[in-house]
Amino acid sequence: MGDNCEYVDLLVDRRKTSDFLWVSRPMDPLAPHRLPPEMKYTRTQAIEAALDNPRVVFTVDTLAAARAVDKTVIRREAREMLEEMASKAHLPTVRWIGLLVVKVLKRILLSFRVNQKYLLEIREDMKHSDVQYVYVPSHRSYLDFVLMSYLLFTFDMALPNIASGMDFYRMKVVGELLRKTGAFYLRRSFTADQLYKEIFKAYVASLVENSDRAIEFFIEGTRSRSQKSIAPKYGLLGMILEAVFQSHVPDIQFVPISITYDRPLEESLFSYELLGVPKPPESTSGLFKSLSILREQQAHGHIYFNVAPPISAKKFMDYNVRRMTVLSQNAKLPTDVVKNLAFEIIESHKKNTIIIPFNLIAVLFNERVHSHPSSPYSFDGLLQDYCWLKGIMKRMGATIFPKIDNGEDESSYRKSEKDEIKESLNVHKNLLSFDSNNSLTLHETYRDIKSEKLRNVRGHTLEERTMKIAIPAINLCIYVNPTFALFTKVTMAAVAIHTPDMLKECAREKYIFLRKLLSNEFALPADDCTDTIANEWTHEMEFLINADCFEFEDNRIIYGNNEKFRLLLCNLISPFVSAVCVTCLTLYHWDNATMEDPTDKNILKESQRRAETLLFHDDSLVHHPYTLSLDLYSSTLVSLTSSGAINSIPNQPNYDIDRPKLSSIIVELEKILLSRQSSGSYLDIGPTLIHHADNTLQAKL
Repeated sequence: MGDNCEYVDLLVDRRKTSDFLWVSRPMDPLAPHRLPPEMKYTRTQAIEAALDNPRVVFTVDTLAAARAVDKTVIRREAREMLEEMASKAHLPTVRWIGLLVVKVLKRILLSFRVNQKYLLEIREDMKHSDVQYVYVPSHRSYLDFVLMSYLLFTFDMALPNIASGMDFYRMKVVGELLRKTGAFYLRRSFTADQLYKEIFKAYVASLVENSDRAIEFFIEGTRSRSQKSIAPKYGLLGMILEAVFQSHVPDIQFVPISITYDRPLEESLFSYELLGVPKPPESTSGLFKSLSILREQQAHGHIYFNVAPPISAKKFMDYNVRRMTVLSQNAKLPTDVVKNLAFEIIESHKKNTIIIPFNLIAVLFNERVHSHPSSPYSFDGLLQDYCWLKGIMKRMGATIFPKIDNGEDESSYRKSEKDEIKESLNVHKNLLSFDSNNSLTLHETYRDIKSEKLRNVRGHTLEERTMKIAIPAINLCIYVNPTFALFTKVTMAAVAIHTPDMLKECAREKYIFLRKLLSNEFALPADDCTDTIANEWTHEMEFLINADCFEFEDNRIIYGNNEKFRLLLCNLISPFVSAVCVTCLTLYHWDNATMEDPTDKNILKESQRRAETLLFHDDSLVHHPYTLSLDLYSSTLVSLTSSGAINSIPNQPNYDIDRPKLSSIIVELEKILLSRQSSGSYLDIGPTLIHHADNTLQAKL
């Protein structure tokens, strides 16, 4: 993080001049991958190259023999797959969609801010480089890839080949329009379909090696409904890296882009999805319904795109890795290469996350609920703590609401903290506002759910009293979560010291314990060695000591004088620790005689049911509604599998449970959770919630 930035608002000029003249301007978009004409494939050539790929030919022959049909039958199936898959760039379509997009953005946003420093450097490098480029943005909203294309169009850069899910392909008209802006389509899962797998790998290879346009994909695989980084997916990344591994291209430059939304378009639905209510299916009619966002002008605040320095794939392939392909044509790309690059990209996303004012307000409100539930913030009190927290986070290296260099006047980009709070609360007035008593109050955002949605919930069907407090609380936490780009490790270090006097070695061991259990949830490498994690702890403790949260006395750690910040950190991480504990308790008490098989779906459902029960007990292990999020249980299962506390049974969807290991984990987690010093919870503020009508959300649900 930091302020090595040159932010510009891409909408400033668009508010002055003709949008039609802008989108129809003469263009020669810069293609990033410089290729001789004979190596640059058209769409038809890319399809033919994929069909002629040796592995595809072998798979076609094998399947034809196995199914006792002519090879032309299988080849026809393969061609149909490629026609479904392949992109079809068409600049006139891009121009017309660009006209619509700019009209919408000017209506719904205050600004679209881009750090152009590295983007301009990359653009200049593309003019002289022979390497391929891959854009790897974080994934926070369906709007991400639209904005990415708008950004490149603005800077006269060729739109990339964009990896897109089949949900968009199935949308009438829209699917084909997106294809003409560069989208290529892939199925969500195809490991069981060998022909599709080989076809897709061959098509990706043709894009990497023989397309003059870059590639764009989301390494997280899916939108982060929690608005923090999620663990990377390796499949498409591995396919792209094969071209470097096989020396078919000299290098690939991966360009991470961290995206921050003041208020995501899907904000109101994220809380429901985290609790298991299915999202509305992608459809053309749904797209038109979503245009209701245009009713309220500039209601979605600011959007930030922070373009980071490129990451070279070659850096991850030393001489020994490249030598493998010389020694054997069948050599496979080492999985460590893919994994290390994936986490480097995720780390870049975190490092370059922009923190917005409402992130700080959400953190402070969350802490107030836990520490002083009966004493809500006044405006002056909020302003004082806002400045306090902002100072701490900036000292930690955070980039908070950076100014823009092309504002109309100074007031448009350089605001006081007071103005930052006022503007932010205006954008989020549906969630937080000051009431008539000048008290900062949370709004009740829960709406009745249609009966068919309730029948299809992924988890346990929660009671209405639970939903009424969980929906606004989780909605708020969606804005707390981006701060974990900064706070993840320091919160673990703080909460691990759960007694006022603890041996250093014990504190270090508890940090290592938590770090491994929460690695998947916070997109950290699960297999980092103990020494690496211990060094992390040392670094975080240095910060906590300097912040006066703790003190060293010989070989012991005692609480310092800065209780306010220490408790804030502990309360931030505690819902995640609670979710791990609930999952472990659920598995430990699993009774195969009276319960269904311990599959992922059943474990998630039972864990959520247990968490709901515990939430309404005063002395429970669960005091935050965010612990009801199904995503937390899913990530815990991954971490427990890595630790050996549970094991997947081959060829079955069930788990084998190691109860002694789970028991030891539960004991340690309960020590941490039961030592909690803050007495308040969201249940305490339930009666004060302000009812807020949202007819748009009601229609979606």
